Amino acid sequence: MTKSLTFAVIVTVGALILATAGGAEEPGMTDPAVFLRLRGIDRSERSAVEAATEWNTAADTITIKVLERLAAPAALLSVWREGAERVPAAGSPVEVADVFLQARGRAVFVAPWRLSEEAAALFGRTSFDVVRIVDERGLIVDVVVPEAAREWPRWQPIDQPAGALGIPLSNSISPGPVNPPAAAAGWPPGQPGLLLAAPHVAWYPDTPLGRAGMDYALFDSVVDGKKLVAGDTAAFYAMLAAVGQADPADIAAAAGGRSDVMSLIDPARKWFPSHRGDPLVIEGTALRARRIPIDDAFRRRELGLEHYWELFVFVETPLLDVDGRLQDSFPIVCCVRALPAGMPTGERINERVRVPGFACKRYAFGFEAPSEDQEGATTIESERRQTTLVVGPRAIWTPTPAAASNRRVELLVGFAAVAALALMFGLGILSGRRSAERAIRRGQARLPDRIDLPEEPR
Repeated sequence: MTKSLTFAVIVTVGALILATAGGAEEPGMTDPAVFLRLRGIDRSERSAVEAATEWNTAADTITIKVLERLAAPAALLSVWREGAERVPAAGSPVEVADVFLQARGRAVFVAPWRLSEEAAALFGRTSFDVVRIVDERGLIVDVVVPEAAREWPRWQPIDQPAGALGIPLSNSISPGPVNPPAAAAGWPPGQPGLLLAAPHVAWYPDTPLGRAGMDYALFDSVVDGKKLVAGDTAAFYAMLAAVGQADPADIAAAAGGRSDVMSLIDPARKWFPSHRGDPLVIEGTALRARRIPIDDAFRRRELGLEHYWELFVFVETPLLDVDGRLQDSFPIVCCVRALPAGMPTGERINERVRVPGFACKRYAFGFEAPSEDQEGATTIESERRQTTLVVGPRAIWTPTPAAASNRRVELLVGFAAVAALALMFGLGILSGRRSAERAIRRGQARLPDRIDLPEEPR
């Protein structure tokens, strides 16, 4: 199949995905040239950068204009990524065309480029980041991006696996940030073979999750202490995709055994965000297992899944005083790609599980808790808690003896229980019914609400 035919197939498939997912803004947007023209950042608009012999105010203005208009839905970026060519090798000519190119290598330096006063006043921002990437062939690529990974130090040499999908601005000049702060290293020497503008620079650190393909730069938009919000979407789905390449045994080995749950559930310890992406092993009792359909066609294709599973796993803890209540367990929310065959699911289960996975965020959940006044009347109050959200490949189920027993025996016991209850009702000895119902409500109140993942902002 020729390269042009291959790209045509990718564009056609991408158009179908975007039509289903609602990601296409205009007809033909899967074609990069059409997208760039409709956004007003095609080659004719970028020509001043290409023609410049040194960086100037015009290059500032055009670069910021490109960065602000380059943002696109994840489904569209995925189509371009599949059709994009790799940046040419060092010494090869690069045409500054209306195409997307992929750069992959080691990020060696990042620094902010301060805009001219004119550009800053026009766009309402003072800088953008410049990331230098060197690939294994020795090609130097400078990438301008709205903001590089926050964890990367500025004005200091780094060595991190990185990648970018961007459009070429120039094959001769680069901002090359100047005037570093005191005690900082200057911009590294060497003439870049290409300058790209990109909406994002991905970061794949040498960690179990990073080696599985997780882009840690996506963690920068994750918001702790809240329910899942729009900024969490990209990171959550990227984790769910990456754990498909991870083995539970390897995750458990990297975690070093069962995790310290108090670090995970106590906000005062401030475990997040410095440990986001760390391997964990959660052991406890799953009281709920929900099948969560994936409605977005692009996400189904990205993950290779029609659904995932959401578990509320109660882990054992020291005796805790939570708003005046004493308890010796606490829920941790685990989202996994798969469950073992035969494991019970639903709203009311009681199954021992072990979940190797990775820390995603501190998740806030609300629930209604019953309480009693001095007269014994029951009222329902809304409360909020925070816990850890974990993403893993699959749960490991340890069936209880009751679950593994002969089902015929269970049926006989069930029939006997029904008969006993009927007799008890007939004799009028169920005086504790109200107390039992209150106990059931208390148990249900301990379960957080279902996780609802917002749509990706467009």
